[in-house]
Amino acid sequence: MKERGWGVHEALRALAVVWALAALGALPSPALASNLGPGGGQRVIVGDQVVGAYRLWVTVAPDPAQVGQITIVVRVYDIRSGAQVNDPTIAVKLVNPADGTVLNTAATHRDAGNAIDFADHIDIPSAGTWDVAMHVSGPAGTSDVSFVEPVLAPRSASTLLYVGLPFLAALVFFGISWQRHAGGRSGHLKAAR
Repeated sequence: MKERGWGVHEALRALAVVWALAALGALPSPALASNLGPGGGQRVIVGDQVVGAYRLWVTVAPDPAQVGQITIVVRVYDIRSGAQVNDPTIAVKLVNPADGTVLNTAATHRDAGNAIDFADHIDIPSAGTWDVAMHVSGPAGTSDVSFVEPVLAPRSASTLLYVGLPFLAALVFFGISWQRHAGGRSGHLKAAR
């Protein structure tokens, strides 16, 4: 029995599937419930460690951050009892040294949507390396956390175009080949009659 190779239809279907999967992979992924951010993963800044007067858990999402909204999530615990601290004030200051932009915000239970976390949803206006300083103040004292948050330029439609362009070119190539092949067959059928 003669083994048959891929025909034009099978090749076009396979190419369409590959193109669709690549296009889906280029889209931002949905946010996980635990990171409260607009998409992507989360980066742990302080992982259940004693910092100053409190034991803290601090994350930033999405990771990598892009221009637009990022979310800083904070959990605060008493060092001695291990109990959650529900009434601290958490001030967050972001500075972009490249252009001098300063953002002063606060993490709150209201923004977290639960009684455990404090969250701060911050609209980042420009790409660059942002210096972040967080100050936690409560009955037991204060804790200060500083870190650097790299923020990338937003993904644009041109990115998707560059990803899809090679697939589109291959589709056009296979489409032209199929048309020539199909046109050649119909000419042979007419000649045979």
